[in-house]
Amino acid sequence: MSDDSFFREVSDELRQDKVKAVWTKFGTWIFAAVVLAVAITAGVVGWDRYRTAQANASGDSYLAALDLARDGKRDEAVVALEAIAADGYGAYPDLARMSIGGVLHEQDKPDEAVAAFDGVANDSGVPQPIRDMAAVRAAYILVDSGTLDDVRSRVERLTGDSEALRFPAREAIALAAWKAGDRETARLLFQQLLDDAGAPNGIAGRARMMLEVIAASDPMAAAAAPGEPADTAAPSGEAADAAPATQSATDSGVTDSRTSQPASADAPEPASAAAPVDETNSQAAPPSMPSQAVSEPAPAAGAN
Repeated sequence: MSDDSFFREVSDELRQDKVKAVWTKFGTWIFAAVVLAVAITAGVVGWDRYRTAQANASGDSYLAALDLARDGKRDEAVVALEAIAADGYGAYPDLARMSIGGVLHEQDKPDEAVAAFDGVANDSGVPQPIRDMAAVRAAYILVDSGTLDDVRSRVERLTGDSEALRFPAREAIALAAWKAGDRETARLLFQQLLDDAGAPNGIAGRARMMLEVIAASDPMAAAAAPGEPADTAAPSGEAADAAPATQSATDSGVTDSRTSQPASADAPEPASAAAPVDETNSQAAPPSMPSQAVSEPAPAAGAN
């Protein structure tokens, strides 16, 4: 055996001894770590599948409840949504609470609908975007059933330029202000919505329409409006004054035409009587001419 082979064998034995010593000392911990890693991986995968299954079940229940609402079975829909709000998974309980408010509004129950939306908006456990949307929904309902202060208390905080829901929040306040008689506030907010290039087309279109309504209901415009018909009423008055004269003339014409009918009936006799005196005149004036001669002066006399 050469020296190189001898040193190689010694090195291999020393290496094996070191490995055995490490395994003897830390082998149990290494095995436990491997088992733990596998268990954690299996647990994460299993939990994720469980969450997915629960979310799918809640989603299916939520869609079924919405179908009930669309089919007009609103009471059954509310019961189903309340069950989801209590036992649902993920974001579906919050969405179910929002939908309950919408169904109650469709049932003409504004107070209960506002209470449902307020419950979501004031719940700190609900994600902030959903809370803000609930506040906007409540504000729109209160435009019809509440006061300007009610609307402001819910969406005034959302009217800042950095807020995502600033456009519907401003529209709700503007509508409530117009309803309360505060035309100036309503006009400023609607003009702000119209001038903002980022405003949705629907909101901008409604803002333009409301500005036209506010302009038409302006007291200054309303005060100036009655004067215009007064100026144009003079011709109508003259026409009214002229109407009796025209009517009298017409009546006279009818009366004269009635009285002229006997003359027209007797007209052939004068024509035949005048024939011996002047043949030229009898030929120039046919029997129908005397009736015209008698009936034509009648309108002139009536007009005088």
